Amino acid sequence: MLTPLVAAAGAAVGVLVLFFGQRALAPVLAGGPGATCTEPDCLLGVGLWLIVGGVLAVCASLVAGAVFRHPDRPVRRGLFVALWCVAAYLVESVVLWILA
Repeated sequence: MLTPLVAAAGAAVGVLVLFFGQRALAPVLAGGPGATCTEPDCLLGVGLWLIVGGVLAVCASLVAGAVFRHPDRPVRRGLFVALWCVAAYLVESVVLWILA
């Protein structure tokens, strides 16, 4: 039971750190050279997809933590699952900002 809780909590912390960091950098990221859309609607779309991706990352970490439980090292396995889910969220974020 400890593995899914550690995985979900770790993923939530990682996703929130990345989300608020990107929120602070949004004006710089969206208006750069070669941007395909510099309208505020693009930032709104990216922000919504980042929120959806963050919720999905936390849910996926909870499910993966339950599936990949380890009886000897539950905290370590939970942190490992959280790391992979946050890495997937980071990849999603990079793709979204490249497309924006």
